[in-house]
Amino acid sequence: MTSADETSAALSRIIKRYRWYRNRLAAMSASEVAHRIDEMRKRQISKRHVPGSVLDFDPGDMSLPVWPGLAEGVGRLAADPTLMSHWAKHRDAVAECRFEFLGITWPAPGRDGAMPDWHLDPVTGDRWPAGDYCFDIPYRHADAFGDVKNVWEISRLQYLQPLAAYARISEDPAATRLCLDHLLSWIDENPPYQGVNWPSMIEVAFRIVSIIVVTSLLGDHVSRDERIIILRSLYQHGWWIDRFPSRHSSANNHLVAEAAALFLLGSLSPDLPGASRWRSYGTRTLERAATDQIAPDGVGREQSPAYAALTLEWLLLCGDLGRRLDRPFSQSFWHRIGKAGEFLKWITDSGGHQPRIGDDDDSHVFGNGMGIEPTVNSVMGCIASATDEPALAPPVPVSHLRNALFPAPQPDVIWPAGVRHFGEGGYTVDRQPARDGTADHLLVFDHGALGYLSIAAHGHADTLAVWMHVGGRPVLIDGGTYLYHAGHQWRDHFRGTVAHNTLTISGENSSEISGPFNWARKAKASVAGFTPEADSWTISAEHDGYLESHRVTHRRTVARQSPNTFRIADRLLGPRGDHRVEIGFLVSPDFQVEAMGTGFVIRDEAHKTVLQILNDGQLPGWVETGRTAPERGWYSPSFGVRQAAPRIVFAGQLATNHETAFRLVVGDR
Repeated sequence: MTSADETSAALSRIIKRYRWYRNRLAAMSASEVAHRIDEMRKRQISKRHVPGSVLDFDPGDMSLPVWPGLAEGVGRLAADPTLMSHWAKHRDAVAECRFEFLGITWPAPGRDGAMPDWHLDPVTGDRWPAGDYCFDIPYRHADAFGDVKNVWEISRLQYLQPLAAYARISEDPAATRLCLDHLLSWIDENPPYQGVNWPSMIEVAFRIVSIIVVTSLLGDHVSRDERIIILRSLYQHGWWIDRFPSRHSSANNHLVAEAAALFLLGSLSPDLPGASRWRSYGTRTLERAATDQIAPDGVGREQSPAYAALTLEWLLLCGDLGRRLDRPFSQSFWHRIGKAGEFLKWITDSGGHQPRIGDDDDSHVFGNGMGIEPTVNSVMGCIASATDEPALAPPVPVSHLRNALFPAPQPDVIWPAGVRHFGEGGYTVDRQPARDGTADHLLVFDHGALGYLSIAAHGHADTLAVWMHVGGRPVLIDGGTYLYHAGHQWRDHFRGTVAHNTLTISGENSSEISGPFNWARKAKASVAGFTPEADSWTISAEHDGYLESHRVTHRRTVARQSPNTFRIADRLLGPRGDHRVEIGFLVSPDFQVEAMGTGFVIRDEAHKTVLQILNDGQLPGWVETGRTAPERGWYSPSFGVRQAAPRIVFAGQLATNHETAFRLVVGDR
């Protein structure tokens, strides 16, 4: 790279950082600005000085934390041969330092018995600075190192949880030593508060749980010196979260994770300094978060089933521990969890799939190994177990470490059939069982908020989008998430309107993106009318996302016309004029799309018709797959993975106050 190129790259980074701070500041209230200023002050103080009582904390004869019921529950899981086989393979992978997270394979170490390089980005091959003060590392803008989520993922230490469970059950001393050596290696290579693994408090929270799981299962094999090292590290983790909690516009799932970690640590290590206060703070915060972050109808306020499941897992773990310690959470706390389970059940198809609405980075609290996990289904099972509501169980069985605390319920395959309007959360869901030769199907219509709080960090510009599953398989799908900080234009694409099954004008987003987790302008949606007839319901909703730029409101009407037919009608309301529109339907790459007259037919591997999209309007249609510049026809099945997918698009001029419509017909009838 020439000096001119280096100068240009440096200038680009400065501009991006400036824009990020400008847009982030614009989303803050006056009280949040004051909070951020005080936070910056505390960060500078901690850079210069951390009390010796923290850095050199002496736990004395304090015991390692033990999670009540965890070891006994893990013992019961020994009867599951599938789970044990999975954990044995996981042990072998860890022993050989073979790691795969987020669709990425980590480079193999140069020698046997090597520990992970905790600061290595597996994509770029570069190492994040290990000796710098954590808040001096610009991880949001340091493109050269890669996406910080990669090093954060392995440093959550969640892969040690199933390893500890396997070591406990098998009584394998090599597996026990392997697990403890990895934990001690992380502590040794990540001194407080240096390096990129310390600036995000939610990452600190995840790690607290992993350490507690290991100590609960393998604590009897820890030496006196190791016990001191582990307890000191746990205290340093808790002290850091306590010092820099998420507040204001950041008080989403991050707040829940931090409060939960402090509750767990304060409850299970009651002799740590501040433990009583941490437990009380965690209880108050989680009680409030349950009702703040879950709508009364059960929809997660972040408008993401994946993040709702993550929040629910934290709440479940703490609620269950409260019961075991005879410090139960309130009935309203558990009631809201039950309502959330009800919503998740409604949007789960017969094969155990949910529409991947909003962000989904495969985050979880308890880990079962490496690779993608069915977290939403597993959490649904935990809700069914914790609330004693077997009807909330997912339709497919899930074996997971979580079942040590929440025994797996029997799969519930009886669908709640019909239409359900989730008014507070902003979705209308239609579920129909298989009958008269027509496959079971699920349709979800989004007419809710963009996301939670002022930055709506994990929402997508998907207002008035639809998702369709047929026969227990996603057919009309969400584009997914793909990447966060390192995504750049791809992050924008997957959050943008064209990646969702709705209408866009001139290729513009219905909400204006201003950074990977922020929005400059958010579309506001409202329901214009809902006729809840069971067999022929109709809902109309609209949003103002194009009001400022094009002086029109987008209205979409979705109606069930017959047992296997839905009608979708789009209209622009406003002054007389024509507008260039695109109406897209992203199809799962598991299916083939063929033209049929002015519409399209979607077929499965056996060439059986799964869904027809009939064009009742005047817009011509075609299929585009894997386009770039501009990006069209892409799907991210999991974080870090991107593949081409067919996108059916109807485009052309649409006059205001005129309707264009389509019919979705399940099957070939």
